[in-house]
Amino acid sequence: MYEQAMTEMKNPLSPVKMVRETYSKWLQRHVTEVQVQFKDEEPAWIPYETLLAIKECEVEFQRRVNEQKDNKD
Repeated sequence: MYEQAMTEMKNPLSPVKMVRETYSKWLQRHVTEVQVQFKDEEPAWIPYETLLAIKECEVEFQRRVNEQKDNKD
């Protein structure tokens, strides 16, 4: 997962600024975290899995919007 996050960071349109691997005592496993910044807000560290879930929701939302547009035509 770390390599995938590093690849995404290299995309100039990606909100990912940095990638790190940390150990979560709470989860008792290693977690890949990404530092993201979408606009002018302060960058924030979030789990890479959370970023993927956000993007999946965004894609699903866009799909539903496009379906509604198609149904109106």
